[in-house]
Amino acid sequence: MSAPSSNIATTSSDEKADVCLLLEGTWPYVRGGVSTWVDQILTSLPEVKFAVVFIGADRKASGAPKYQSPPNLICFRELFLFDPNEPEEISERSSKATSRHWSEAHEALRLLVIPDEPARSEAESDERIAAAFIALSHLASRVPFLRFWSHPGTWELLQDVYIRHFEQVSFIDFFWNVRFLAEPVWRLLRLADQLPAASVYHSVSTGYAGLLGALAARSQPQTRFLLSEHGIYVRERISELLRAEWSQQSQNITTTAASGGIAPLRRLWIDFFIEIGRFTYHSSAAIVSLFQRNADIQAEFGAPAERIRVIPNGVNLERFDAIRENRRQKRASEADRQIVGFFGRVVAIKDVKTLLRAARLVVDILPGARFLMVGPTDEDEAYFQECERLTQELELSKFVHFGGPATPEQALPEFDVMVLSSVSEGLPFSVLEAFASAMPVVSTDVGSCSELIHGRSGESPAHGSAGSIVPVGDPAALAKALVTLLSNRSLQDQCGEAGLARARQLYAEPAIIAEYHQLYRELASSQPGAQKPSSISREPANAS
Repeated sequence: MSAPSSNIATTSSDEKADVCLLLEGTWPYVRGGVSTWVDQILTSLPEVKFAVVFIGADRKASGAPKYQSPPNLICFRELFLFDPNEPEEISERSSKATSRHWSEAHEALRLLVIPDEPARSEAESDERIAAAFIALSHLASRVPFLRFWSHPGTWELLQDVYIRHFEQVSFIDFFWNVRFLAEPVWRLLRLADQLPAASVYHSVSTGYAGLLGALAARSQPQTRFLLSEHGIYVRERISELLRAEWSQQSQNITTTAASGGIAPLRRLWIDFFIEIGRFTYHSSAAIVSLFQRNADIQAEFGAPAERIRVIPNGVNLERFDAIRENRRQKRASEADRQIVGFFGRVVAIKDVKTLLRAARLVVDILPGARFLMVGPTDEDEAYFQECERLTQELELSKFVHFGGPATPEQALPEFDVMVLSSVSEGLPFSVLEAFASAMPVVSTDVGSCSELIHGRSGESPAHGSAGSIVPVGDPAALAKALVTLLSNRSLQDQCGEAGLARARQLYAEPAIIAEYHQLYRELASSQPGAQKPSSISREPANAS
């Protein structure tokens, strides 16, 4: 692993952490969403000693850290899976790579490329995939990837797999897809036995981070592995792969029933992420979902239902007392104000373009309406530029303002209605922050947003609707819902109070943090022959 970033506090000591967080593409390099939750956990449990392993794609693309290191972060390490400059460290054990290591690794690669036989039981498949990753890790810790990839046995394996299963695609496409699949896994596995020592390993996704945690659980019987998912990683990767632009040659390939109507190379990647997702689920001592619908999807992808529990995101309501009062005063002094607020990253998954098209429809009806777009614009600069061009094309420059990043204290008092136009979400913090500000929300029907805005089934007491839910990618429906709220101040206040009441009852941060603290204690105390670490066994300082 590379040296830690200079402005992230680290230690090179061998001190054992209570919890090691395994993070893929989030904290400390990305703002919002999962990163907000990670920062919440780190700062709200000061008595718990944390280590963090960050897994990213490319060092250059990550940029500078967006969060400060808390005092209880005792170790920070990072690995960039697709960085061409990531060094290949030669292990002192390289000379101890035996013919058995090579043979097992080649068979393991075959299993990753070709799905297991359907006739095998789930338990048999789990054992085979576990053995495959462990076999690969044994060789990866001894030899660099290029040596493995150029080995005659690897070449023979690739030819055999290609002839048996992939002859309908070009060999060059097959060769490079398998390499791009295998190399990041190799980089990950060669460092699996160098993880910071911890009582509990906690991954916030399946994927590469989950694979690392699963291997820790399989190879270290004295530890426990916790998986929590804000979104369903496997489903998100499948969606990306189905939307991705592939070579024209691959697009024109006639697919067969055996590949499920999906081009073989896409199927290769989809099966890979499904397999490591299932391996991660079955290696977890406990699995957390943000809401019940996601828990059901986790079970569909292979998570043992009896290990799943629901713990939502939480919001610090005390922090928002001053924000609510500031917002109330501003609204009282501007009785005709009609401001729609967007509070998030300007990236494609937030579907800001649909919001801009809805804005055009809104201002045609309510010329006094304004749209404040608050949040980072540098995470996908090309998409932001497209949004700027669309703003000009729709003649919205006097109605829409991109303000860049801001704190809730700076942004939320300026909003009358919060809008979320995303194509995918888990349980978004922006909605909870709107609720804590007593602000109504109009959101697309993604993730838990319907449950947040309309309440859970059987909610008691019933708080009523906190806004509106509209279909994804429907500017007309989004505009209609916004016009309805912007035209009715009393309805705004009614919806805002409903959201605030729901946040107080179900999403208060201290209770949510206490649930995670209890879960850490349970897992630490369930280690074979282990005593509860003192820092985990104490009650969190801010627990209610």
